[in-house]
Amino acid sequence: MAAGGIGGYLWWSHRQLTEASGECSVAYDKAVKAQGKLTEYLKSDAVKAAIAVKGSEVRDAETVAVLASTVKTASNTKTDIPGCPSGNLKGIRAAAAQLDKTADVYAKTVSEVRGKADAVNASKTDKTVADATKVLDDSKGRVEDDKVRTALENAIKSRDGKAISDAVKAVNDSIKAKSDADAKAEAEKEGQAAENTAQAPDNGSSYTGDTTGGHTGYAQSQGGGYTPAPQPTGNGGGYTPAPRPTPQPTPQPSQGNNGGGSGGDDGYEDICWAGDTSGKPFVQVPCN
Repeated sequence: MAAGGIGGYLWWSHRQLTEASGECSVAYDKAVKAQGKLTEYLKSDAVKAAIAVKGSEVRDAETVAVLASTVKTASNTKTDIPGCPSGNLKGIRAAAAQLDKTADVYAKTVSEVRGKADAVNASKTDKTVADATKVLDDSKGRVEDDKVRTALENAIKSRDGKAISDAVKAVNDSIKAKSDADAKAEAEKEGQAAENTAQAPDNGSSYTGDTTGGHTGYAQSQGGGYTPAPQPTGNGGGYTPAPRPTPQPTPQPSQGNNGGGSGGDDGYEDICWAGDTSGKPFVQVPCN
């Protein structure tokens, strides 16, 4: 019986060690796989792209700094994973428990890095959407084809960075096309205006006089003389002669016999003023 009891205990003890060793082996494999997933994720294109994002490209620059710090800590995590001991049930179980914790830490680290990377990407999208919305608002009435604005509006709603980028480019291209067309039309308009001005006749750059402002007649003065009639004021830039002095009869030597006269000669000659509208002074001439 004593021998049977000892044999049973040894069998039970061996079974316990075997089961504990198997559990520890599973925990070891789990830890190794978790470590591999972390290493793989840190080298993934997703993390590299998020790490490459600059603070100026996101709406919240703090997300970029947090991601960089998290990745650095994860990369420095201890990479050596201890194996399972043998022959000691307590030691095997303790090692298995530690390996399970290590696997959980690696898995948690992967989730943490992914979360920080997602935060950076989301913040980048937020800024992309904000910038695109401003382009959409500012482009109203400035595009050649308003369909590009509708496409941009739909892309903004989808929050698809690639679609937004393409739509923004299309809007900017349409703005430039309209601007170029407007500038060309304005240049052609100015050129036509200049050509019309060059071909227009000269309508009054030199003085031509006014038919109503010239001298039109004479008024009879006392003594048989004549003075220029009053001149009308020109209404179109015509020349108006300056007032002339009233002519006076010119005394003539008396003729006849013994100081007397006959034949109605009063001894005076009729003198008139003659002139034109050129502005020259009037001159006295015999009225005949």
